[in-house]
Amino acid sequence: MPKSYTGSVATDQALAGFTGGAVSTIFLHPLDLIKTRFQVNASQAAPRLGGTIRSFQQIYRSEGFRHGLYRGLTPNFAGATVSWGLYFYLYAGIKASMPVDPNTGRLGPTQHMAASMLGGALTAVVTNPFWVIKTRMCTTKKSAPGSYQSLIGGLTSLFRTEGIQGLYRGIVPALFGVSHGAIQFMAYEQLKYWRQEAKQKRWEKQFLEEVRGKANVPITDTAAAVQSSESTGVSMDAKTFAKLRESRLLEKKHDWETLSTIEYLCMAASSKVTATVATYPYQVLRSRLQMMRNPQTGVEYTGVMDCIRKIKRAEGLLGFYKGVAPNVIRVLPGTCITFLVYETVSAWCRNHARYGLDD
Repeated sequence: MPKSYTGSVATDQALAGFTGGAVSTIFLHPLDLIKTRFQVNASQAAPRLGGTIRSFQQIYRSEGFRHGLYRGLTPNFAGATVSWGLYFYLYAGIKASMPVDPNTGRLGPTQHMAASMLGGALTAVVTNPFWVIKTRMCTTKKSAPGSYQSLIGGLTSLFRTEGIQGLYRGIVPALFGVSHGAIQFMAYEQLKYWRQEAKQKRWEKQFLEEVRGKANVPITDTAAAVQSSESTGVSMDAKTFAKLRESRLLEKKHDWETLSTIEYLCMAASSKVTATVATYPYQVLRSRLQMMRNPQTGVEYTGVMDCIRKIKRAEGLLGFYKGVAPNVIRVLPGTCITFLVYETVSAWCRNHARYGLDD
């Protein structure tokens, strides 16, 4: 049984993901709100340079801090924490059921992508109602007629007026968005693996140099010592060499498995930017389909293809990238915070493991 704090590695991962999602959402919700308002803006003109700052100032002056910049925090918090927690739980559980490469003892990039896509699809289905309410609250003022006043009130009203179909508005582009998480986690896991592998190789080199320094005084545990091993070039019998290496591995394995804060931040940011650039248009489609029907918007969409055609015709290709600036500003620190908290909580769970200690 692998080391675990809760009794299940997947539950440890869910706890870490839940905490990471909670912290990042609370700190960065205003940028999420501004991004969503840009995404549903059906005007032909794309936001100008500096639009994020001007929008921040305008919302603060006209709507205030709590009811303006933090409107929609409750569904965003619920959606983010449930999404991250459930996603990491499913992601860890699916990976655990996959066969590892017999040569490396690890999963390959395609397996990470498959686990991420399956976990992401299931998570999208469970959490979509939260995102519908979040989009509608973020794109309407609290004082607007018919606007949702709370998460529970919004879910009740949405189900009563639009039924199950309303709760799952935007689910098709949301499922397209599974590719976002798949690309992100494949890149993140691969970057982490490459870095850990580089640190392990450096340790192996240092270990051999240290042992070779003792070549003039062979270390043996039998009278028939095997000198000058062909595999290591070390004047030490193979059995003693293997024992020494194994004991040092137990001491030093943590050193390369646990990376530094800067390393985690760089890998999280790099993987998130890669996924964002590749898949951002799905977020615009999802927000347009989820927004509250309002004659004042001037545009309504009957489905994904209708939405794509209308955006392309009226706003051009740049229309699919509306809100990308506040999104990048939001996702970079958000992803860094989420992954840093996630890795910190995961490491704490491993270091304080109460189960699997005899393995």
